[in-house]
This record gives sequence, C-alpha cells and structure tokens, in this order.
Amino acid sequence: MNISSLRTVLTKRAMVALAAAAVCVTVIGVVFFQRSGPLTDLGQRWHVEVGTDDAPLVVANLEEAFASIDYDIARVRQGQGVPRVLVRSIPDDLGQVPEVQRRKSLFLGSVLPLVLAVNEQIMRERAKVEAAARKLRFQEKLTGDDLAQLERLAKVYEVIGEPVESEDPPVDFATLNLTDVTDELLLRVAPLPVSLVLAQAAEESAWGLSRFAAEGNALYGQWVWNDEAGIVPKGRRVGETHSVRAFNDIYESTLSYAHNLNTHRAYKNFRHMRANMLNARGALDGHVLAGTLTKYSGRGQAYVESLRSIIRANDLAALDRAVFADRQNSQTVALAAQPTKTL
Repeated sequence: MNISSLRTVLTKRAMVALAAAAVCVTVIGVVFFQRSGPLTDLGQRWHVEVGTDDAPLVVANLEEAFASIDYDIARVRQGQGVPRVLVRSIPDDLGQVPEVQRRKSLFLGSVLPLVLAVNEQIMRERAKVEAAARKLRFQEKLTGDDLAQLERLAKVYEVIGEPVESEDPPVDFATLNLTDVTDELLLRVAPLPVSLVLAQAAEESAWGLSRFAAEGNALYGQWVWNDEAGIVPKGRRVGETHSVRAFNDIYESTLSYAHNLNTHRAYKNFRHMRANMLNARGALDGHVLAGTLTKYSGRGQAYVESLRSIIRANDLAALDRAVFADRQNSQTVALAAQPTKTL
C-alpha cells in the first residue's frame, strides 16, 4: 500500500476533522496527542527553570532570573546565545508593567527558549528519518530499529493512524511504500521559523495577557471540542461546542502548536513552502511563511497581515538566527536540514 492508498483508507477520518474545523482550524487530535506524546521525550537539560513553585510567577521573579543568567532579548538579536531557561507560565502581573517594550521583551524572552527546544527535538527526530531515507536511496536494508523508529514517527506525525470506523481495515506498516513514508515524514518532521512562532504566540495570546494564557497557559489559540480539556470562550454562541485547549505550562502549549502545524492537513501548503525554502536557502523566512496560514484563523488574509506586522514591528526576523548558547559553534537547526522531496 502506498501513501495515496493509505489516505483513501483514512478519508472518513479526514472529512470529519475538516468539518469540525470549518471556522478555525487551530485544532489537534487531542486523544492521539495525549496517547502518543509527540515530542514529549525531550531529554533537555534546562539550566534554569522559572515558575516551578506553587506560588504564582511574578515579573520580579522572572526579571531576577533573566538577570542572573545575563539573558536579554535585545542582545540575542545581536547574536548572543540563548540560555536554556524554562519558563513555565507567563507572570500573573505582566499586564501591570507600564512599559510596552519591557512587557514584550519579557514575553519573547520566555517563549524563545521553548521554540528553540522544540526545534531541537524535531531535528533529532528528523535525523532518524534522514538516516532511513539515505539507506533506502542507496538500496540498503533497514534494520529492525530503523523500521520501528519510522513506524513510531509515522504515527506520531499522523502519516498513518488508527481507523475510526469499524469497517475500515487496519493499517499494516509492513505493506507501505517506505520511500513514500520517508518523503512525507521529511515534509512534516522539520523545524518551525522562530519569528512566525513568536508572532503567533503574541497574536493569539495578546502578548501573554489573554484570559486563555492566564488560566490555561494557552498561547496559540488551539481549539478542542471537549470543555473539560479547555476553557470556554466568553460569548460562545448557542450551538457552538469549541473550547480553547488548556495546558500544564507554556512549554506544553508550544509542543502542541508545533504538532498542529506539522500534521494538520490545513497547513499542507505551509509544510511544502517550508521544504522548498530549506532546500533552496537552508533557512526559513517567517514573514513569507505566514502567508500560508490563512486557515489558522477565521480572519483569513487579515490574520496573515497581522502576523507580518508583528514580525516587522518587533524585529522578530533577527530571532530566526537565534541558537542556544551551548550550540553556537554548531549549525542552526534549519541549516542542518537535508533536502526534502516536494511536489
């Protein structure tokens, strides 16, 4: 069975997902995400963690933590490395900071290391796919571990999945065309442009000041059709059933968002344009890639222009070059990516 045949088998599942996401397709497969845990086995060594106590995080604590490790987002724009600082939540009193630039710097400083960590893990996963793809290209036999890793990643990144109707046949990984599987995985298992992620976090959470960010660490406006897993929007109209998904911390929120862009069919154009960029330039342009996200919001093109305005006004493109301080002598995740087959 090839990928085209597999997609036919799963057509019913896809149609249900599209119907549910007609207004705003910022949605993930919640049950699948929780069961398979994409990107949860990070193995990251955070040098500093902020917001791990029971007491609410406040601006004074966050600024003290950043000062103690000499972390300043302005210097990062100039090439300074990013420390491995894990911020669990946005400070409760961020809205009380009168200076706009100070608020923005604290928000960006909190989210940036999370984005880098997510990209770093994606590139670890991508390396496994690339290794298998190289073997296939040179007609080398894949080991049992190679096959197990490919099957795991194909499920995590939703290239294959469980049938949702009793009459649908189960998917047998052994029958799939492995070249097709690796080609599709290379489209999905790829880094995100830092500038675009930060712009969406700012837009969707009102720079960390939204009710959803405060109550549920929700930075990216992802929907869920389960009120127990989310926060019901005020003014939700009669008949609507969506909630905004809540998370344990903003790191988990960022992981979920990355999984959404890398798997949902609404963002297929994003993934293909990203692959073309990496193949041609070895780097990502968040300003350009924002143009593929008209389906992320019911606002369509107006949403895209808002993201681009945020990127320009806050010089977020400079942060596309940001790397962890302990990786500054290595390639960036974008430059490390290998060519991807695109259509």
